Amino acid sequence: MKKRVVVGIALLSLAALVLAGCDVFQPAGLVGSRSVVPENGYLLVFRQMPKDVDAAVAALGGTVKAVLSDMHVVVAYGDEAFAGNARAAKDVTAVIRDLALEKAPAPKSEALDPEHIGSDEGYFRYQWDMLAIDAPGAWDLGYTGEGARVAVIDTGIDTDHPDLAANIDFAASASMVPGETIEDYDGHGSNVAGIIAAADNARGVIGVAPNATIIAIKVFDAAGTGYFSWTIEAIAHAVAVDADIINMSLGAYVAHWEKPGDEVAAFLNLLRDVINYAVQQGLLVVCSAGNDAHDGTGDAGILHIPGDVGNGLVVSATGPVGWTPGSSVSLDNLASYSNYGTPIDFAAPGGDFQLYPNGTWYYDMVLNCVNGGYAWYAGTSQAAPHVCGVAALLVEKLGRDVKPAQLEAALRNSADDLGKPGQDPAYGYGRVNAAEAVAP
Repeated sequence: MKKRVVVGIALLSLAALVLAGCDVFQPAGLVGSRSVVPENGYLLVFRQMPKDVDAAVAALGGTVKAVLSDMHVVVAYGDEAFAGNARAAKDVTAVIRDLALEKAPAPKSEALDPEHIGSDEGYFRYQWDMLAIDAPGAWDLGYTGEGARVAVIDTGIDTDHPDLAANIDFAASASMVPGETIEDYDGHGSNVAGIIAAADNARGVIGVAPNATIIAIKVFDAAGTGYFSWTIEAIAHAVAVDADIINMSLGAYVAHWEKPGDEVAAFLNLLRDVINYAVQQGLLVVCSAGNDAHDGTGDAGILHIPGDVGNGLVVSATGPVGWTPGSSVSLDNLASYSNYGTPIDFAAPGGDFQLYPNGTWYYDMVLNCVNGGYAWYAGTSQAAPHVCGVAALLVEKLGRDVKPAQLEAALRNSADDLGKPGQDPAYGYGRVNAAEAVAP
């Protein structure tokens, strides 16, 4: 009987309010989507890579789609007989079905009164998130992320967006989705990229590291579906194109109570190995914590991946309640939806919407790019790229040969410790502080 390994998957934004087109997307709880087991997609983990991979897989009855040599992984297609042959092969240590993952569907929409935002002025006054982490303090010290390369593994990117286009490395960017370019059909990837590196160009919004380079790696198709193998390929691609940082604002829940040695264990081991491989190659990996208000310490029976496996950083979300430009409310409440617990390494602005639908509730969300314009989003998807942006500032300061452990230590030493002293379940080691991170 086939097992359903992943019990829920979503790009980790709970809600979006879009300025372009005057659409407002209502906040909605994270919708657990179905996990589809494709009939013919498999990941084969080899003990030793064959000299002729195509011939070796063909001899088992399959066809190769991708080869990740350094990880000893082959993505292949074949029927159940192929899978059986592969499991019996002495050089194959694991055969894992390639899972189809679907992001949460878009919630109901309603009209936005355009007078809330002036069309003839920049939107920085609405970016409370940049104030929360004191990004202006870092810019005043001369740090903008120049030279840092950040891979955004997501829905792609709006290649024509005036706040994004100049910072995209088109040659290094890639789509792991067969038949699709890196163009973003959803908006999520563009928003995440903008939080990291929206350009400082006197229009629209600005990112934490406005001169950093974005490498867009697309792993979700136009319908919002992505395969596990595409994410594995994306991580390998980020290493190959010399990225410094990986942002993964996506996630899934995996039951971890199955017996060691089964397909779930093989899945987790492979994901852990791939993330650790990227870290060993010098990339800092940053992951969203998840949007279900789960206690990662006490909610037994599940793991949130990729954050809960491997040596990546896990980021919870913070946000205000009742913020408006110029107000003095706290910007550092743990977001009502954010996962928490022992896996959390850092916190960062993700926004919230507890006042919905009263007044200017959307000001409590995070404003940045979306396809063709700008949008307020809320979710741990928005928290993770703030950490990537601060890390990009540190790469500029410390040099591109800086090791992930050094970046993590610098983030830890400069974070604002908002909870109990040291690492705590809500904020980890603290909410990141851009100015303190690059201070002399």
